[in-house]
Amino acid sequence: MKYVSIYHANLNYAYLPERRYEFVIRKSYELIFDTYREKLPNDKYVFEASGFTVEQMAIKTPDVLEKLKAAIASGQCEFMGSPYAHPMLPNFPEEDGRWAIKFSNDIYQKYLGIQPKSFWNPECGWRSYVKNQVADNGYRNLLQEFEQYSRSLDADGNPLRPEIYDVEKIDNSQFYNFDFKYDLPGTEKALHFPFKNLEGMEPDTLRVFLRTDRVAVFGVRYFMSHPGHTLEEYVKLIKKFSAQNEGEEEGAMLIYADDAEYVGTNAWYNLKYCNDPDAIFEAMPDAEEKLVNLVNAVRELGEFTTLDSACNDLPALEDKINFNDNMSWHGGQASNWSGTPMAKLLRPWQQLVRDKLKEVESTLPQDVLERIWFHLTNSYNSDGQWPPTTKASPHFIFPFNYNYNFQNLLTAEMLLGGVDRSVLETDPIATMAAIFTMQQDLVLEKAEQLIASGSEEEQKNGALAKELILRSRDTSAIDPNAKVLYPAEYEVRADALIHARKLVGGVVVAGDK
Repeated sequence: MKYVSIYHANLNYAYLPERRYEFVIRKSYELIFDTYREKLPNDKYVFEASGFTVEQMAIKTPDVLEKLKAAIASGQCEFMGSPYAHPMLPNFPEEDGRWAIKFSNDIYQKYLGIQPKSFWNPECGWRSYVKNQVADNGYRNLLQEFEQYSRSLDADGNPLRPEIYDVEKIDNSQFYNFDFKYDLPGTEKALHFPFKNLEGMEPDTLRVFLRTDRVAVFGVRYFMSHPGHTLEEYVKLIKKFSAQNEGEEEGAMLIYADDAEYVGTNAWYNLKYCNDPDAIFEAMPDAEEKLVNLVNAVRELGEFTTLDSACNDLPALEDKINFNDNMSWHGGQASNWSGTPMAKLLRPWQQLVRDKLKEVESTLPQDVLERIWFHLTNSYNSDGQWPPTTKASPHFIFPFNYNYNFQNLLTAEMLLGGVDRSVLETDPIATMAAIFTMQQDLVLEKAEQLIASGSEEEQKNGALAKELILRSRDTSAIDPNAKVLYPAEYEVRADALIHARKLVGGVVVAGDK
């Protein structure tokens, strides 16, 4: 068996402000490049980064970008592409996604001198036109997810894998769902070979290789030293899914296809698993050791290869493959990303700007037209309106990420000469209430407890936390007829909540996913 590791680098990551970009680049991306070059020189890997991420590397850490270029030139690293600002492709019109991919390709040519062959589709979000967006922009390989495939229907409405579909289909996605009820055998060929017959395309137009949460998520937890997720158990899992039928040609398997930030930093781990949103993107001192140990252990089972090689040097399956519209990875739906309060606030304004752009685009100089599309599609960045705020997980959108979307959308509007925002029916005050209230209530409840029965210091902190929450809820100075939410109004309230949350010692913000 051959093995593939894909490190997905995304500086548009939710809760990651620009002031921390260089830290993450050096502690994660540079660590990966250095470790493979110095400790694992004969092992291939795949590094994926959006156009935005590559551009930020060029600006903030040009020396690290040179290391990436050297790894690509040596043949050790396959570079994998994705849309410029990490948008959810199925949540916006087909044309818009084509522009987003083009802008990334332009950056790859400018800074890396290449057109990648393999494509990372953000969150594996699907709509029938995604395949065309990818293929028409020069890609020949697409990463998707086994769980999506096994829970999808063919063009006639029949399950592609009825034995799995019958027990694992998800009728009402609540974001993530890792409940695997089907005992998948380790010989599953859909994990070992590429597909060449993607529904709605000519054969071999785009080859599809599948990751699976049954393996990849274990990798994230291994790097985080999550209880029970040891190297021994990880290798045992990889061995299980490396089985092949007698007489079958050698295949390949993805052992890691997830965030690069989990190699070198703790990324979102403490937020997801420890209810500590203030201790994220911290350096992990054992990251290099864990990476070296993992690669060395897996190499005992077989050699590492690239995704492009796995897609084109292995025999392709004849089976038809398809994905249901609105699917995304981890058992979620693309509409989970478009259904957050912030997404609902931004989308009508984005559409208003887009409508005007379509009306006047024939009159615009090409460079101005492209600049408007660039900023408009940047405002689609998924993490600028993420995560959702629910009773089970009362998160809020990080102000820096929202500001990225807002500033790009405002720039697109400005380049168009403005739009009539009075026609919008959005309510920024109501949006802030929807995003903040649940967590504010938790902080207030804990503050009241400290005031009533805490130590002198705790009573003082509780009183200040309460005051911060009450003041941040005062929106009387905001124009009640405003249709857009200015980042400063949002940021001061988010910062007050963050400060108050720390004063009371934190509250539970991450439910089970």
